[in-house]
Amino acid sequence: MLGGGLLLAALLVLAEQRLAAVAVVLFSVFMAYWTSPLRSGPHTPLDEARQRPGDAVAIILWAPGDPLSARLQAAIRAPREDVAWVNVHLDAQAQEVLDAHGGRSALPLVLVGEEILANASAGGLLDLQDAVRQRRED
Repeated sequence: MLGGGLLLAALLVLAEQRLAAVAVVLFSVFMAYWTSPLRSGPHTPLDEARQRPGDAVAIILWAPGDPLSARLQAAIRAPREDVAWVNVHLDAQAQEVLDAHGGRSALPLVLVGEEILANASAGGLLDLQDAVRQRRED
């Protein structure tokens, strides 16, 4: 990402488009950071997340650099008591759970009770939590 942006910026400088080159460099640096596995984000160890009280606590296995994980994080920004974020790069047990349910292609993987939702969206997450709450009430 960064290399391609820098190459495009160099071509823009050669074409005397300095302002566009600066914009491309800034965008490339931001995207390289955003998609980097080194980017930190919310993390709760899986064992601790499983001990949270509540019937419909959603445990979200995510990874930095995964576009669907980033989209879900953007949709569920505010800290919530019924959501725990687990970075699979920082938790070996979470990585094992992810591998058992499709690996990296299943990210973000949501666990609510015994229910599992791969490639979760914000709507899918909320629907799953509602369904689990509804079953517990019945």
